[in-house]
Amino acid sequence: ALSNGTVLCQLVNHIRPRSVSIIHIPSPAVPKLSSAKCRLNVENFIAACRKLGVAEMDVCVCSDVLLCKLPAVLRCVTALLAVEGGGMAEKDHLSPRHSSPSSSSSSSSVLSTDFLLFYCAAMILLYVLYCYLLA
Repeated sequence: ALSNGTVLCQLVNHIRPRSVSIIHIPSPAVPKLSSAKCRLNVENFIAACRKLGVAEMDVCVCSDVLLCKLPAVLRCVTALLAVEGGGMAEKDHLSPRHSSPSSSSSSSSVLSTDFLLFYCAAMILLYVLYCYLLA
């Protein structure tokens, strides 16, 4: 699911809904996506990262994902989470701190970012294990 871009597109949409408008997902009838659909998913993920403000030096290229170059993909995902987390920190800085439902929701957003980072790391490790077992 990592090399076909599905998980990456879902991650971006979880961070910012509708960042990727079309995600090609395998179906039970056709469990493996074509290489063209995989490439489209990855290109949509990369475009969304750029749109959300990930620095160009941190953005992975399409071949990094398709060829499972995990360090580059992890750098991109980490930068995406940092950019989105930085946007939340700026919003928190502008608003006064007091005990209200909005301040508790900002702390749950931080937990959500930490969870997304954990989720991506777990998916990458599972994919590496899967590739190792196939070899």
